[in-house]
Amino acid sequence: MERINATVDRLQNRFETLTPAPRISNSLKSLVTEGNINPDEIIALIRLEPLLATRIMREANQSAGSKKGRYSSIEQAATAVGFERMYDLMGIYAYQYCDEFGSATTYSPESWKRAITCAACMESLAAKHRLDPNEAYSIGLLHSLANAISEAHEEKLDRQLTDPFGRLNSRLKSFGSAGLNYTLFRSWGFPKSFTDPVRFQYSPLDCITTGKMACLLNLSKWITGVIRETEELPDQEKGPDLLVLNLLGEGEQTLWNLISDVSDCLKRAEATLQGDHNLV
Repeated sequence: MERINATVDRLQNRFETLTPAPRISNSLKSLVTEGNINPDEIIALIRLEPLLATRIMREANQSAGSKKGRYSSIEQAATAVGFERMYDLMGIYAYQYCDEFGSATTYSPESWKRAITCAACMESLAAKHRLDPNEAYSIGLLHSLANAISEAHEEKLDRQLTDPFGRLNSRLKSFGSAGLNYTLFRSWGFPKSFTDPVRFQYSPLDCITTGKMACLLNLSKWITGVIRETEELPDQEKGPDLLVLNLLGEGEQTLWNLISDVSDCLKRAEATLQGDHNLV
């Protein structure tokens, strides 16, 4: 337990100095520079920035007046902290590290793309399965935060080393990362409805509290792997977990149809980054 706590402490320290992926950082700065105070446009942009969304959710869940059940979505948390504080956080966050001379670590563009894609998958699936789409989107967006932090701070030497244990070690790392994500969010006061799907993202059938949402996350990660051509689930290269599909009452064709829905969501995200909110 001491090693896990030390790792979580290290992740928290690294999180504080992590900057957004370049494209979203530029969009944040443009919005603040223009003095844009349209709540809908601000929320739409925050939904595309995992780090800022995490900060707002963390502040809402750690505040003394937070509701008993805590806040499990970006929208709930933004309402809880209030528009003025939300806008201040966005301004501080957009410019906090602008004077750093290349020393700040950045949320990698690939990690950011995977997070947005998974969030869009979760939102589409949740609407179909009568779960809260805002909560689902937030879980999809933040579920791999610890992984993204670690990637951003990875040493060049580590990337050059060959992993002697191959896929087995990769799978163990995946489960370890899920545990770190879970511990990180729990330490910030996030509710179980948010943290348990994150904890069981690789073994959703073991989740007895919010099993359906955990299944949606597992499925969304597979779809994200198809869209982004990344190995999200090493043991399921040929297709999604059939037990998960059966539990949800889904067929494999549904997943391929979802790829089209997610593509539309990503087009809306692209429009938001371009400052065009007509598609949002």
